[in-house]
Amino acid sequence: MKHSRRKAFALALLVPLTALFAVPGTAAAATERMIKVVTYNVGDASGLKADLVRLIETERPAVLGLQEVADREEVVREAAAATGYVAIYETDRRAIKHNAILVRGNVNITGHGAAEISPASKVDPSTPGTGPAEPGDCGCWVPPKYVNWVRVGGAGFEWVVGVVHLTPSAQRFDLNRELHNLQVRNTADWFSSRVAEPIVMGDFNAEPGSDLMAGLRRVAGSYSAPSHDGRSIDHVWAKKDSTGSVVDALGGYGSDHRPVRARVTVIR
Repeated sequence: MKHSRRKAFALALLVPLTALFAVPGTAAAATERMIKVVTYNVGDASGLKADLVRLIETERPAVLGLQEVADREEVVREAAAATGYVAIYETDRRAIKHNAILVRGNVNITGHGAAEISPASKVDPSTPGTGPAEPGDCGCWVPPKYVNWVRVGGAGFEWVVGVVHLTPSAQRFDLNRELHNLQVRNTADWFSSRVAEPIVMGDFNAEPGSDLMAGLRRVAGSYSAPSHDGRSIDHVWAKKDSTGSVVDALGGYGSDHRPVRARVTVIR
C-alpha cells in the first residue's frame, strides 16, 4: 500500500513538470503574423511622384517594391520623404538600381541588400532593354538581374521581402526562356535560404501557374491579379502555408502595369 501511494505521488509530481517542458512546442505558443505589401512596375508612368504619393497614402503598405526606377531615384526619394517612408536603393552598380524598396517609417529595418539571380546575358535582340555589351557587339544583351531585399521586424520575428523583375518574352524566344528559368531557380533558392519569413514580389513576366514559374511554385505560393493587359504577371509569393487577403491589382495609376497589393498572414 505504501509503495502504491509513493508511486501515485511521484506520478502527480511529473504532471506539472511535463506541462512545463511541453509549453514552448505547443500550438498555443504560435502567433498570427501579418504584413501588407505592394509591388509596382512603374513603367513609363508620367507624374511618378504624385503617382507614388497617392499609392502610398491610399494603401500604407509596410513595404512597397518598385521596378524600372534606375533612372528616377530622385523622384522616388522625394515621394518617400513626402510620405514618411524610407527609400532603399542599392548603389554599387547601375543595374542593381533597377529595383527600389520603400519602407514605412514606423517599421524597423534590420538589414537590406541584393543577390544576383543572373549575370549579363544574351537574349533575342527584340527584347526590351537590350543593348551592346561592348562597342560593335550585337546589341542583344540584358544587364544582370537581382533580388533586392529588405529585412524588417524585430528580435522576436522578422520578415525578409525581396523585389525582382524577370526577363520578358520567355514564351517567345529560346534564349529568353533559358534565362528566365535560371532567374526563377535562383529566386527560389534565395527564397528557400532565408532565415526570416520570406516574401518575394515583382514583375515576373509570366503568370504564376505557367510552366515558366514551376521552379518557384515548388517552394512558395502566389498571390496575384490581372495586372498587365489582362494577364497576372505581377505577383507576391510567400510560404505555401501562408494566407493572403485583400489581394488586388489597383487601377488608376500611370503605368501600363497595375500595382498589386496583398496582405500575407502566417501562424508562427
